[in-house]
Amino acid sequence: MALVAVVVLCWLPLVVILTASRTVLNPSFYSQSLNRAHAYDRVYTEVLPDPAVDTLLAGLPIDSTLVTANLRTVLPPATVQELTDEQITRIVDYLRARTDDVELAVDLQPIFGNISGLANRYIAGELGAGTTYRVTSVQDFTHGVLSAIDDISAGRVPKSLPTIELTAQDTDRLLPLVLDRVDPATRTRVEPELRAMLRSGNIAGALALIGPQIFQGDERATARLRTSLHGSTLDLGLRLSDLRGEPAIRAVDRLHDVCAALWWVTILLGLVMAGALAGIVVLAGRRGVSRVRAGAGAVLAAGLGAAVLGVVLRLTLPNPLTSLDGPRSPLPPGASRVLVDFSGHAYATIEGDYLRIVAWTLVAAIVVGGLSLLVAASARWSRTGRRRRVATAFVLAVPVMVTVTWTAFPGAAAEPRVLCESSPSLCDRRYDQVTYLATHNAMANSEDQFLGPAQDPTIVHQLDLGVRALLLDVHHWTPAAQVETYLNTLPPATRDALAPLTQGAVSQRPGTWLCHDVCQLGSLDFAAELGQIRDWMARNPTEVVTLIIQEDDVSASEIAGAVAAAGLADTVLTPPEDPHGRWPTLRSMISSGRRLVVFTERQDLPGTFLRGFYRYATDTPFDADRPEDLRSCPRNRGSAGADLLLMNHWLTAAAPSRRAALSSNAADTIVERAARCRTEQGRTPTFVAVDFSTIGSAQAAVDRLNRVAARPPAATAR
Repeated sequence: MALVAVVVLCWLPLVVILTASRTVLNPSFYSQSLNRAHAYDRVYTEVLPDPAVDTLLAGLPIDSTLVTANLRTVLPPATVQELTDEQITRIVDYLRARTDDVELAVDLQPIFGNISGLANRYIAGELGAGTTYRVTSVQDFTHGVLSAIDDISAGRVPKSLPTIELTAQDTDRLLPLVLDRVDPATRTRVEPELRAMLRSGNIAGALALIGPQIFQGDERATARLRTSLHGSTLDLGLRLSDLRGEPAIRAVDRLHDVCAALWWVTILLGLVMAGALAGIVVLAGRRGVSRVRAGAGAVLAAGLGAAVLGVVLRLTLPNPLTSLDGPRSPLPPGASRVLVDFSGHAYATIEGDYLRIVAWTLVAAIVVGGLSLLVAASARWSRTGRRRRVATAFVLAVPVMVTVTWTAFPGAAAEPRVLCESSPSLCDRRYDQVTYLATHNAMANSEDQFLGPAQDPTIVHQLDLGVRALLLDVHHWTPAAQVETYLNTLPPATRDALAPLTQGAVSQRPGTWLCHDVCQLGSLDFAAELGQIRDWMARNPTEVVTLIIQEDDVSASEIAGAVAAAGLADTVLTPPEDPHGRWPTLRSMISSGRRLVVFTERQDLPGTFLRGFYRYATDTPFDADRPEDLRSCPRNRGSAGADLLLMNHWLTAAAPSRRAALSSNAADTIVERAARCRTEQGRTPTFVAVDFSTIGSAQAAVDRLNRVAARPPAATAR
């Protein structure tokens, strides 16, 4: 018994050490726990919208809503994760005694890259602000163009551009010199258009086309910042050694000291345990007891001891961060929830790893001991009669075979489960009898680096998260006069902040674009995004999607052409000719493949899929300045009694606001307003359009309106 006690006493600390090595002493443990809690996305959906973070923005001469709306563009979740992982690695290295101190510093290189990416995106709007000058020789023209390219590459807007009429031969000689500045893939893509622009003398357009490809960020600004930082690292001027008077830091120091000797302690415990097991086996042989069963029994005792220790540790060491989940928390509620969820995932991982080690210990002991008993039983079995052996084997084999077969083919007798919009209960409802979550200005999202975004995920990611109606604006590229007009409508502080990004925005880009207000502040190629939607619908064959083009500043033929070019012609549904005609059920739309509905605000082509939205629908006002404005449901556009209703549910007093979305996107708020719509307009909203759909619980509200079970929470943008 003494040797068994030694095995148990050695195994208990070994289990703790093995668990700690896989969790608290492993950087990936913290990273995985943060990812499982969706912490990096929730910084923008729960922490930043909290009013308690106002002090972080104190002193900035820009509207705080504009700052919080655009912070995710420059500092997206992926960058936050990269910076956090760097700090985690430093701290874990200290815990494992690989370093003697922790230097708190942040590598800003990823942020520099994001800032440069924004500059790349908007550099086309800076080109052409200066004058032009006439040259008489192709050599001077070439020199002027290459000098302008050098300016763009260095982050400077050319003050003047050369002009000359080029022959086809002159263009062919100049073109390779310009294309030599970009990578081969870009060279192939832009060469035909660049050739045409140079040939026509449109040098400003040519540079606007090639400029974003060669501009590498405002190198002068980043160079000054690097000089002040002595590189790309921001030293916070703090070391762990400076905080060793704090109780929490003293505990970290003790763990650091223990880990310094952890390797040798582990080896020593392993050797002692192995020696005890060897002694047990030897003594069992001398006493005529099965050596295998004796060793397995000692291991079983060690596993049971570790299980008891796990229960004791769980009861005596509760999660200390659960105290943050309450009104007395010193942190803002959003931050508290994120930390509590993170700690919950972390503790679950520790418990899971500990239990797995204990379970494998018990399984190994039971399997080895069981095999030993089976060998002994087989010897006795061979001495029994043949008929008894066959009967016993049959009795044991039949239930095993039935169980294995049922497990391997559990759905063989089950009917297939048909889903429509992720729920079987919606299949037999007509299109106009379902409520869909919609995103206002769906294209203006922070993942695609729009300034002043109204959403965070990309359009496809919005669809992944449950959005089924996209409110889009389709434009031609914004001319300079409209840029100036737009800036004049903004508050002075906001105008001053945005003006440098749009100064001299005289560039032109062909085609149709998804933009909001000014394409220079964010744009997506319309046809390309339709192609992304096509691919998503192919991956999700039971989903119905609606596009509501609210600002259709292009012709109907261009919209229809983009739909056809994206390969969606066989997917679009032609609405009923009669505005009060019968819409198909979701089941019939899905089975026919016609499950994309496209509406426009002003265009209407009878007999085609492209119909005017307000021919079939009404909407609520979209200029709500106060939360009180989102409580009633008056009719704005469209005819009374229309079959479809768009409930515009966002505030417009300032830039799209995460804080406003936190309250306006609450499920109870949406459901209560939908009830007012039933009273005031005689129907439940067909589309519930919101800003920042990942903030709040708009999807849960839509599920309640559809009377379907709430969907499991989905991760927000990566």
